Amino acid sequence: RGSIAGVGRQIGVGKESDVYEVVDDEGRTMALKLHRLGRTSFRAVKSKRDYVKRGSHFSWLYLSRLAALKEFAFMKALGENGLPVPEAIECNRHAVLMSLVHAQPMVQVREFKNPERVYKECMGLLAKLARLGLVH
Repeated sequence: RGSIAGVGRQIGVGKESDVYEVVDDEGRTMALKLHRLGRTSFRAVKSKRDYVKRGSHFSWLYLSRLAALKEFAFMKALGENGLPVPEAIECNRHAVLMSLVHAQPMVQVREFKNPERVYKECMGLLAKLARLGLVH
C-alpha cells in the first residue's frame, strides 16, 4: 500500500507476534507488528479468544488476521479517547503498522525518581480505562 519503504531489525518477539522497525519513504521510523497466532507455543488460542466459536476450525492466518484487526480497532479507540498508545496507522491481513514509541518497559527500570507520580499516573490510566468500560 506504499506505507513501508524498508524493514529493519526485529525489536520484539512474543508468543503471539513479532515486531519489526520499518521506515516510510520520508524516513519516519515506525513499528510493524506481525501477528502469528497458532504456532506450536500458542495452540490453545482458539479456546481463549472471544472471536472464535467453539468447535470451529480456522487457519492460523485467519486467526492472526482477526487478532490484528481487533488490536488495530482498540488502539485507534484508545488513542481517540486520549490514552497514551501508539498511533494506529494501518492494518492489512495479520499486520498492524503503528508509530514507534521510544521508551523502555517498566520492568527494566531499576529505580523511579518519583514513584508516587508513576503510581498516580498508572492508577489514573486504569480509572480512565474502567470509565470507558475496557477493564474486565
